Amino acid sequence: MSSSRRRSWILLTAIAATLVFSWSSISGLNELVELQQLPDDPPIILSETKSNEIVNNLSTNKGSSLDTSRKSKSEIANDASLNTSRTKFLTKVTTTTSSTGSIDQDEIDTVANIPDDATQRGTTGTNIGGVKQKSGSVGGGGGGGGGITKPTVTSPLNRVKQTTPAGTASKGSTCKASVILPNTDFWGEALVPGYDNRPDTAEECCKLCAEYKQKGIPEEDAVDCNLWVYCEDKELCGSTYYKQCWLKHLAHPDGTAPTKQGPDVGWTTGLMQPRGIRDEENGDIVDPTDDRKYHIVITAQGPATHWQSRVHYYWYKKTLKKCKAAGNCHMGGWTRILHSGEEDDLMEEMPTFVAQQLPPEHPSHGYIVLNRPWAFVQWLKEAKIKEKYVLMSEPDHVWLKPMPNLMVGQHAAAFPFFYIEPSKKEYLPIVQKFVGQISRKESEQMAPIGNAPTMMSYSDLQRVVPIWFNLSIAIHNDKQAAKEWGWVQEMYAFSLAAYKAGLRDIGLHIKLMSQPPFDTTLDPYYILHYTYGMDYTLDGVFTPGKYGEWRFDKRSYSQKPPPRNLGEPPEKMGNELVRHLIHAINEATNAIPGWDEYVKTGVAKEIWDGVIRG
Repeated sequence: MSSSRRRSWILLTAIAATLVFSWSSISGLNELVELQQLPDDPPIILSETKSNEIVNNLSTNKGSSLDTSRKSKSEIANDASLNTSRTKFLTKVTTTTSSTGSIDQDEIDTVANIPDDATQRGTTGTNIGGVKQKSGSVGGGGGGGGGITKPTVTSPLNRVKQTTPAGTASKGSTCKASVILPNTDFWGEALVPGYDNRPDTAEECCKLCAEYKQKGIPEEDAVDCNLWVYCEDKELCGSTYYKQCWLKHLAHPDGTAPTKQGPDVGWTTGLMQPRGIRDEENGDIVDPTDDRKYHIVITAQGPATHWQSRVHYYWYKKTLKKCKAAGNCHMGGWTRILHSGEEDDLMEEMPTFVAQQLPPEHPSHGYIVLNRPWAFVQWLKEAKIKEKYVLMSEPDHVWLKPMPNLMVGQHAAAFPFFYIEPSKKEYLPIVQKFVGQISRKESEQMAPIGNAPTMMSYSDLQRVVPIWFNLSIAIHNDKQAAKEWGWVQEMYAFSLAAYKAGLRDIGLHIKLMSQPPFDTTLDPYYILHYTYGMDYTLDGVFTPGKYGEWRFDKRSYSQKPPPRNLGEPPEKMGNELVRHLIHAINEATNAIPGWDEYVKTGVAKEIWDGVIRG
């Protein structure tokens, strides 16, 4: 072969290899939402005049008593096809920031006149203090892994057992842990790895946790050991991990699920700082004369949330009927906030408020979720409801059973998302852009939540929403924040807004919502959230990350509704929630008239009358 041909062959080979490599890289992103390139000019934050006008208007609605009518002409909604709860494949959205690289704090604060001193996260940290995980970790990473591997498959029962004391420290013991959980492994930020930390007993491990102090760190940024994990069972843990004592920290242990729990787990976990006793002075006692009914609100826009809203509304009505029959029902009215700016064909089927999309000065750049806080601003300004409390929900939530008002006194209640980490050490400089120079300890007062599912008083919602809107715009226009928080940036905005509005001690309720296929049993949940794809072999084996021979994914029906009578999951598939979801969708689609034609056209030509029969 001549030298010129050889050079040509080498060049063509290199080009081919590059193309193959590039294609393999691109194909690996097939689950990501398409990245939107943003223009150079950032939209401005809501002006001070407009912000004050909104706050004044909202304050006039306080204590309103009129119910949203069934044929209401306005609405705001959320595009569930861009659901912010989808966590497996988060897109990093690129955006722009101000020339100074910071946010004008006054512009944000003027929204609700939050005082300077107005100041919960319940997720496990991923940082283990720079210690590498050793191979052969036992128990899902608690003792051996120290919080390296994120919990993915967790029994729903485990998620509530963590708040039920399985034992207490012995009387007179210097160990201050008041909740001991045998056969339980928790993950968290490892302050002291257990490889070379091997006391003889669990009580000694507990004492080490109680006495732990971080060195070389300013007191305001130092964190305490509030969680320890100890291996007491040599047979279950193995000799490598026997007597390892891991000292850890979690911002909100009460809102975090165990990594693993059960008779085959050799680790014992101790929680050092359980939630304290509430008192009447802080508004923690429920007034027995208080009407605890809450109004349910969902947001929607587009074909995906169109059919999801119909299924949601069917199960709301059926659950409400059961709730009223049982007595002392806290479930109240229901509103769909449609943020398309136009009425649709479901106006006669369900109570709907139509909200306008973002004004031109606030382009969303394809991040349609920005319409959500703006829609709530409009709803609070115009709509009036009977209830004093509000539950923000989503179209892809299916009611499992009647839910009481979960708030303690006037403290908000919410589902904690493990991927919302406002108190994460690496995020502190970003958080400070929007809330001021707070310490890491102070940042742990921010709850790891989004707006849904969250329950709070109507008056608190009035204070939070304008700040939520302004922060959503500010975060979207901050290059660093938008890159780090991606498609969940609006959820971070809500968490930060609640903090700026002065909401503290938000109750974190893991039992509020299940997320199959990673949760498996119906008990103890109130709501089923079908945000993840569900894949199984025909033998019923779960195949996460791989298309199953049997599968259900709401994204398969992003343009048209699912047909009636979806096929049963495999007989040996043991996930109660997945099976229940298919049955729930089938029941709703068979009860709502004209569904077959609806599947063909996407248009609801026949309207359900809202009556639960049987």
